[in-house]
Amino acid sequence: MQLSYGFFSSGRMEVLGRVSSISASELLTDTNNERAKQSLPALKINDRLNNAAFAKAKDMFANNYWAHTSPKGVTPWKWFADAGYNYDVAGENLAKNYATAQATFDAWMASPTHRANILNGKYQDVGLAVVDGTLDGRPATLVVAFYGTPASAAVEGAKDTKTTPVVNAPPVGQGIGNPLTYFGTALQSLTPATLGTLALLTIVGAVALAAHHYRNKLPLAWRKSWKLHHGMYTLIGVISLGIIVVFATGGGSI
Repeated sequence: MQLSYGFFSSGRMEVLGRVSSISASELLTDTNNERAKQSLPALKINDRLNNAAFAKAKDMFANNYWAHTSPKGVTPWKWFADAGYNYDVAGENLAKNYATAQATFDAWMASPTHRANILNGKYQDVGLAVVDGTLDGRPATLVVAFYGTPASAAVEGAKDTKTTPVVNAPPVGQGIGNPLTYFGTALQSLTPATLGTLALLTIVGAVALAAHHYRNKLPLAWRKSWKLHHGMYTLIGVISLGIIVVFATGGGSI
C-alpha cells in the first residue's frame, strides 16, 4: 500500500469578491494529456472517488481547516474507506482559491510532489471535487483530487502483507520554485476584478514614474508643482509598483 499527498494554496488578496471557473472535466483532460506525453495510461473517473473527494472538501469547510489531516486526526484515507474504495495505491492533491482549472493544474505540475501524483504510473482511477464554501470566514474554492488503484485480490487476501505508506507532503511555506512559473501561476490565480485593479495601478505607477523622469520637460507651472511635491509623487509610483508585485506574486504558494 502506498499513500502520497500534496496541497497548494493561492494566497491572493480578495478584491471585490472572488470568481472561480474551475471545471473538474478540464482538470481530468489536462491530467490525461500530461500522462499521455509520458506514455502513461489515462486515469478513469471513479464515482466512489468522486464521492470521497466531495466528502473531504465538505469536511474541510464544516470543520474549518485546509490540510490533508483534519484537526481531529482524520486522514484522507478515511474518505476512501467511507466511499467503499479499497485501494492498493492512493494519493491526494489539494488546491485552494485558484480562479481556473488551468491555474490549478499548472500549480500542481510546478510542484514535484503534486506532479508525482499526476504522473504516477501506478494509479488507474481519479476522483475530483470542486466545492465552494466559507473557510476562516472568507469565501473559498477547494479542489480535491483523489488518486487510486483498486486493491487486487492478492493484496486483499494476504492477511499478513503490510507495506509502509509513502507520504510526499511538501513543506508549508515554500514557493513553486521556478520564478517564471511562480509568476505565471500567480497571474492565473487572480480574479478579473483584481486584474483590473492591477491594470489601473500599472497606469498610475507608469505615469508617476514617467513624470518624475521627465519633470524638467514639463510646463513651467507643472514643474514648480512637481519640484514641490515630487517626493510624494515618486512615493505614489513606488507604492503602486510595490502593490503590483505583491498581487502578482501573492498566489500559488504551497
